[in-house]
Amino acid sequence: MSRTSLCAVAAAAALAPPIAAAQELQHGVTPLVMQWEAADWGPPTDTPGFPAGLRNAPIATDPETGGPTYLARFPAGSEFAMHWHTHTETVVVLEGAVDIVLDGARHTARAGAYIVIPGKAHHAWFVHGEADAVLLARRDGPADFHFVDP
Repeated sequence: MSRTSLCAVAAAAALAPPIAAAQELQHGVTPLVMQWEAADWGPPTDTPGFPAGLRNAPIATDPETGGPTYLARFPAGSEFAMHWHTHTETVVVLEGAVDIVLDGARHTARAGAYIVIPGKAHHAWFVHGEADAVLLARRDGPADFHFVDP
């Protein structure tokens, strides 16, 4: 490559905005890199319908949809009662194992599993007894919980 070509490439690179800055300007998103093990876990819950001892760590909220992204730590052997949400929820199992009953079918999900729960789909979580389970969850809209009577 000639010296003139190298100068033109360098000048173009200097004028281009950094990728992170472009994303922030376009979507109001701040770049983030985190290790989930270092998350700022909130206090354990004691809310009816939720597993006793469930802890959450908020990560971000989509400024356009209001959909949260968060970590959830479920105690070993806990159960999350049958419920549904208005908006689709996507979940990645980061640690441990859970059974999810989703629209009547039971599935086992271990670390690395990816789960899509469509809006209004009835589902319940059952954490295996050996260890806590940690999930990364994202909603397509604001979080809501509608519990289903047994």
